Amino acid sequence: MSQDDLIAISPVLIVTLAACACLVAESFRRKGERWPFAILGFIGLGGGIFSSVRQWGSDLIGFGVILGDDYALFFNVVACGIGLLMLLLSSVTSERDHIPQGEYYALMLFSVVGMMLMGATRDLLVIFLALEIMSLGVYVMTGIKRGSEEGAEASFKYFTLGAFSSAFFLYGIALAYTVTGTTRLDELGLRVASATQTPHLMLALAAILMLVGFAFKVSAVPFHMWTPDAYQGAPTLVTGFMSTGVKAAAFAAFVRVFL
Repeated sequence: MSQDDLIAISPVLIVTLAACACLVAESFRRKGERWPFAILGFIGLGGGIFSSVRQWGSDLIGFGVILGDDYALFFNVVACGIGLLMLLLSSVTSERDHIPQGEYYALMLFSVVGMMLMGATRDLLVIFLALEIMSLGVYVMTGIKRGSEEGAEASFKYFTLGAFSSAFFLYGIALAYTVTGTTRLDELGLRVASATQTPHLMLALAAILMLVGFAFKVSAVPFHMWTPDAYQGAPTLVTGFMSTGVKAAAFAAFVRVFL
């Protein structure tokens, strides 16, 4: 592990530490006591933006799979910016809707971590892990109003269909690995380009399966059936988060994979 590795992953690491700090603070908070969880979120997301801007133009690579190119850094800033807007809007709304703040801020920050990783890696398996980190947080946030039956229904539907789409994406990765022997996007792209004269049916099927996984995340037709229930049952803030951050992250990973 070198200094460049740590610098390359520093935006993601800072937001992750802020999310862990929220969890630790929530565990020590007494019932009825107010803690400034939003400040931890501001520090983490602001640090993620600052670290991304400082790395602009450096093109670092962390641990061989985490990219610090300008494309990844741009989407880091977008994801952290969406998180900051969520924090600004959450201060009053979360209390009004009786949302457990420690859990809410931690889940939101972990989801932002997944969003940042989706556009900042060149390995399909890391993209899948980032997709699950982002999705699991959003599933729970959808039903975080524990007294809401609509929220519980929306969360269950979102989780069930999300697991279904993740299976499609993972099967696509498995087929791509079967044909090319790698999950690294740069190596996979070279092997696909060298085999253009004899296209492989399994490779086309792998691309279709991965496309289905991404289409679900951006609620593209005909994989949009979960969207009305999830958006209606989730708290308004979470709906805004899903309709912006999740879509931006899925688009970032989609472009990274298919180009």
